[in-house]
Amino acid sequence: MKIENELKQSKFQSNVHKAVVNIMFTNSWLEDQFRQVFKNYKITSQQYNVLRILRGKYPDSLNPSEIKEVMLDKNPDLTRLCDRLLNMDYIDRCVDAANKRKMNIRINETGMEVLRKIDPIIFELNKVKFNLTEDEAMILSDLLDKMRG
Repeated sequence: MKIENELKQSKFQSNVHKAVVNIMFTNSWLEDQFRQVFKNYKITSQQYNVLRILRGKYPDSLNPSEIKEVMLDKNPDLTRLCDRLLNMDYIDRCVDAANKRKMNIRINETGMEVLRKIDPIIFELNKVKFNLTEDEAMILSDLLDKMRG
C-alpha cells in the first residue's frame, strides 16, 4: 500500500522527505512483523539481535563492547539484556583469558536451538510477506546503503 494511503497524507515537503517518512513507517511496520515472531519465543528483537551476532562468531565469544558495536540498536542496556539471556540459558559468560577483569559472552546450544526454530519462520516471513524479488531486495539494500552514505 502506498505511504500516502497508509498515512492519509497526500503532500510531502519533497520526494526525499516522503522517502524518509516511508522508511520510518516501514521500520515500525517491520518491527511489528518480527515482534510477533519473537513474542512466541519470549524474546525481544534486541535479544534476537544479540543471539544472531553471537551465532555469527560461534564458537568464539565476544565482549559486550564488541557486541554493542555491531548491534542494530546501539542504545540498549547490554548488561541487562545479557543478564536476561543468561537467565533464559541462551548464552554463557566466561572470564577473558587475557584480561581477568573482562567478561566474554558466547551463545550456547540452547541459544542456537532457539535460533534454529526462529530461522525458518523469519525466512518464510521474508519470502512471503515482504513481496520483494531477490533483485529488488538488492536494489533496496544498495539504495539504503547509499542513503547512509
